[in-house]
Amino acid sequence: MHITELSLRRPVTTLMVFVSLLVVGLIATRMVPMEFMPNITFPGAFVNIPYPNSTPAEVNENIARPIEEVLATISGIEQINSNSGEDNAGVMVTFKQGNEIDLKAIEIKEKIESIRHQLPDDFEYYQIHKFRDGADATLMLRISSERDLSDAYELLNRNIKQRIERIPGVGQVELYGVEKKEVRVEVIPERITQYNIDLNELSNQLRQANFSISAGKITDAGLRYMVRPVGNLHTTEDIENLIIAEPTLRVKDIANVTYTSPERDYARHLDQKYAIGLDITKESTANSVEVVNNILAEIEEINKLPEMRGIEIYEMFNEADGILSSLRELFKSGMIGALLSIIVLYIFLRQFSTTLIVATAVPFSLIVTLGFFFFLDISLNILSMMGLMLAIGMLVDNAVVVTENIHRYQRLGYNAWKSAVFGAKEVSIAVTAGTLTSIIVFLPNVVNESFISQHMYYIGMAIIIALLASLVISLTVIPLLASKIAPPEENNKRTIIDKFSDKYANLLEWFLARRKTSVVFIALLFLSGIIPASFMSVDMFPRVEERQLGLTYNLNASYTLDTVKESVDRIEQYLYDNQEKFEIESVYTYYTPDYAESTLNLTADDEATKSVSQIKKEVAENLPQIAIGQPAFEYISRNNAEQVRVFVQGESMDVLEELAEQVEWQLGQIEGFADVRSEAETGSDEVRLTVNHDRARNFGLTSSQVANMVSNSVRGQTVQRIRGENGEIDVVLAFQDVNRQTVDDLKNLPIAIGEQTVQLASLADFEQSQGAGRIIRQDRRTSLGIAINLEDITPDEARTEISKVMNQIAMPTGYEWSYGRSFGMDQDVMGSMLFNIGIAFFLIYLIMASLFESLLYPTSVISCIFFGVVGIFWFFFITNTTFDLMAFIGILILMGIVVNNGIVLIDHINHLRSEGLSRRDAVIQGGRDRMRPILMTAATTVLGLVPLCIGTTQIGGDGPPYFPMARAIVGGLTFSTIVTLLVLPSIYVILDDIRLWSSRILHAAK
Repeated sequence: MHITELSLRRPVTTLMVFVSLLVVGLIATRMVPMEFMPNITFPGAFVNIPYPNSTPAEVNENIARPIEEVLATISGIEQINSNSGEDNAGVMVTFKQGNEIDLKAIEIKEKIESIRHQLPDDFEYYQIHKFRDGADATLMLRISSERDLSDAYELLNRNIKQRIERIPGVGQVELYGVEKKEVRVEVIPERITQYNIDLNELSNQLRQANFSISAGKITDAGLRYMVRPVGNLHTTEDIENLIIAEPTLRVKDIANVTYTSPERDYARHLDQKYAIGLDITKESTANSVEVVNNILAEIEEINKLPEMRGIEIYEMFNEADGILSSLRELFKSGMIGALLSIIVLYIFLRQFSTTLIVATAVPFSLIVTLGFFFFLDISLNILSMMGLMLAIGMLVDNAVVVTENIHRYQRLGYNAWKSAVFGAKEVSIAVTAGTLTSIIVFLPNVVNESFISQHMYYIGMAIIIALLASLVISLTVIPLLASKIAPPEENNKRTIIDKFSDKYANLLEWFLARRKTSVVFIALLFLSGIIPASFMSVDMFPRVEERQLGLTYNLNASYTLDTVKESVDRIEQYLYDNQEKFEIESVYTYYTPDYAESTLNLTADDEATKSVSQIKKEVAENLPQIAIGQPAFEYISRNNAEQVRVFVQGESMDVLEELAEQVEWQLGQIEGFADVRSEAETGSDEVRLTVNHDRARNFGLTSSQVANMVSNSVRGQTVQRIRGENGEIDVVLAFQDVNRQTVDDLKNLPIAIGEQTVQLASLADFEQSQGAGRIIRQDRRTSLGIAINLEDITPDEARTEISKVMNQIAMPTGYEWSYGRSFGMDQDVMGSMLFNIGIAFFLIYLIMASLFESLLYPTSVISCIFFGVVGIFWFFFITNTTFDLMAFIGILILMGIVVNNGIVLIDHINHLRSEGLSRRDAVIQGGRDRMRPILMTAATTVLGLVPLCIGTTQIGGDGPPYFPMARAIVGGLTFSTIVTLLVLPSIYVILDDIRLWSSRILHAAK
């Protein structure tokens, strides 16, 4: 028994099943978590390796390179990059698609641990960060006050950080801008000389003084006791009174022991005030909106505390706002589209009750989809919301086809029950095949291992579930309801649709009668796509202008933090003096001794009167000059598109800097290349200390022992961690006023040797010079980048211009240049999408071949896809739209949609021929019968996407816009609908003639 007949025979059971699905869906809807991005992992990881107070060359040689070499032995690596600076190193490892990053992260840890003994002794820890969407901070807060908060770590940790950490759903809270206090043991050089103290021995004594060990068990009076020797240090007094030499020399006799905040080497400003940052990341399974709302409610309670008076907490970034704004925009667009679709349905159906029956497919399908989201553990995020938005226009397609066919049988004189059964059964295979073609385009993402496939999964699942739900309701509930209402009354007055149907039938008859004309017309129509394609701009990741500007200071040396602050204050004052002119909402600055950047947050789009480019030029005109650097702008892209870069690669950093300077100048002359700059960093001034081997040997020392003594004295070292009231506290051993010491102080550094103490100058030679800047390596070769901002020029055009310039530059032997990763990403993404489209094309053909039981008829329907692409080219040309990744996704979805109308038409023509009509009469009658549902389904889908076509709605509120994808679907579907009605019947007849001709040839051959 057919499913339609079953639903009509058991109407109460059918309705109860669907009511149950609705109730379950409504209940589950409240439980579906909302988040900005789903928890998607990428095959890559970044190893962060802190190593403070060093040099880029030392960090690169002793840490980055050994780790690079050992990680290179892991299988499946696609690229390995590293960068080494004064305080840290970073190694980024990218694996080939298909590798499980969780397993690879374990391998990375094992490999680093295997060479731990080769790394410096004072190397403490490293962090492995796996690449994943949804792992960024959910809420970023900034804390500022008129009073000094530099020493307020415990206050902020107790009243803000710890209270937020206790909120359900909060995964991690990072407080920065204030440092946790530490115990500093600052030795006095004169006392070291006086008492002949060996710093290495002192360090060991401090390490061993704090202990707690298990020494086994003893028995006394029948009871067993655990023996645990302890020697814990709890306070600064405990450390001061620690005896370090006989008879009673204590730590306080040679050093000052203080409990204080460490000196910061960075600072943040927000609106010209010192700011403290608080980044909050939710748990992976938590609801972003709910977590953020709970945090903000807690912050309101925190603000009421007496201790927090005068301290202001600002929102820097709120992920929930992006989610809710995107939801509101999609809901608004969806409601407008749905309303337009209902109006179109009423115009065609001319019956309010029938229109409502068809429209019920939309809310039912959406509610059921959200219910399945809960059971499939899919969150409501910007990707799944995109799928729901795309599905809205397609949800009535099956219901329209079924309802229209039921009405056709009613007009032929059948009763309500038979009309519902025969009408639904006749088109059931066609609508099922059409739904499968819309669904199957997402199958290639399962077999294609690319980062796009993970994103397409969430888009595809929303569309698949919604379309399957609409298919089921169109074959069960729609016929059931249609059988219970009176059919549209016969009206002898001909409507506009009826008149249009007659004219269409006459045009189709005329077109079929002129074979040569139709062939020429079809060929010209297809070849016309060459015209717009030649003018179309292609950019997979276009930079979307953000109402934000990044001003990098490009410091020319390493300065004290106070010196950098003076320049930062000067620039900020200039910006705030012209705040209204430059349409600045706020300025956020982060700076260190060798780096500074100000982020200019501009007014929102709806309030802006000037473009970002115009503001950039106005700011640059009178930007104050600073002696310590050369400020330059960087655009900030809404979709995080990577900046265009060119790399020069070799071994010597000096040679690379010369080449980069030459490349920078030549590329800067190209029109459309803005803010071209070399990423070479000026190294800090350094004092090079060369140990004299002979003199050191005379004192019984090796060069490495002397180097370690100097390192421990100047850099300082964490020798112990003691337990305090608020957790563990670092104990740092260093020389007194080490940051204010001069070169002469360094030369006079006392080195204890046995019974005597000598000065460092007697063991080593000193030389002042400039050290290397940050060292960057790509695939284990030293590299230097040249960054380029593009203005009114596409990456493809930029690639051509770059190639011309770079090929003219004479590279020394062993040196070469390469494009940045952004160029390669464009090609990878395009290749991946073309693969997906090719596989989807093949799968659609398989479904139609099975439906028609023919290898030739599906070819006629497949032609709709080609003409749909031609329509996209023309629509993009007319609207001046750039063809990007979103447009590619639009094509993929369009492929499944455009063949639906073709399937419905060809299936009906074949059905009419099976009933005895001639081919010519079947084609004309089939076109007349299917014109109305084809126009209705196309119109509802197109009108459902019109708000997104003309709007600027963006993914997540600040991501790439939806309109390229919406325009691709609208342009392609509109064009292919015309083709389906006029050209497809002609192609069908031509292919049928080919079939008959080949049959005659085969018959004659027998």
